[in-house]
Amino acid sequence: MTPPVTNRPAVLVTGVSSGIGQAIAEDLMRHGYRVFGSVRRSPDADELRATWGEAFTPLLFDVTDAAAVEQSVAVVEAALDGRGLKGLVNNAGVSFAGPLQHQSLDEIRQTFEVNLFGLLGVTRAFLPLLGARHGARHPPGRIVNIGSVSGAITVPFMAAYAGSKHAVEAVTQGLRRELKIYGIEVSAIEPGFIRSRLFEKSAASKPLERYGDTDYAEIWHRFNQSLSKQEDAAKPASLVTRAVLHAIESPKPRTRYPLDSIWHVGRYLPDRVFDRLIFKALGIDRLMRPKLGGTE
Repeated sequence: MTPPVTNRPAVLVTGVSSGIGQAIAEDLMRHGYRVFGSVRRSPDADELRATWGEAFTPLLFDVTDAAAVEQSVAVVEAALDGRGLKGLVNNAGVSFAGPLQHQSLDEIRQTFEVNLFGLLGVTRAFLPLLGARHGARHPPGRIVNIGSVSGAITVPFMAAYAGSKHAVEAVTQGLRRELKIYGIEVSAIEPGFIRSRLFEKSAASKPLERYGDTDYAEIWHRFNQSLSKQEDAAKPASLVTRAVLHAIESPKPRTRYPLDSIWHVGRYLPDRVFDRLIFKALGIDRLMRPKLGGTE
């Protein structure tokens, strides 16, 4: 017999309107969880509530809007009625591509605002409901941060996104060690290309002509071709949902869940060797300036 919604363990997932976040929310509900999920648009909240029913409670906030996040804390706290959150899954994110020499600082700032500062702001706001206070009357919860293989390696034109995900890795490690005093476990999920709308939504940020008048025009074109091929071969979201469930339920969750073999290649190959592989793949080696004077 299915327990009443109010008695089910509760997990908050950010960014559930589509893609990986939506898949995570659906999988958690299939496994008997009550899900609080953040969306930015009221129509999305209404549609998901109608689709998922009473097991889902939409929260209307952008992760960068501190006031809206705090309002949602009050909503969740009232709904839990003295219980705590079993988990927080920080999934919301954005991606903009481009050469650092030409990419707008506004795009780079937005990437960090959402992927890093938004994640940290949401985490801090909900920590009391995860048991980050001595004397809490409920068991400690879990924090799961959706990172990326880009948190370990950086390819050309993805440096802003990779920088934000490198920072997420650092914050995840810091939180894991600092929150140990409360018994809160913190894990990072590190997928490669997953079938989602993250890169589709950022497609407008990388039209082929955008950097066509720069020295990167040819490489930018190759990069976009490569990206399209990788998106076509993207892995299913179930790869991520299984890792999230393990991180929330396992007595011994892993500190990180690398889900793409390139993670290991990037971590253990010497930098110069990995550089050469990238240069060849994108044709960078053919566009290098000749050395002057025959000296290093």
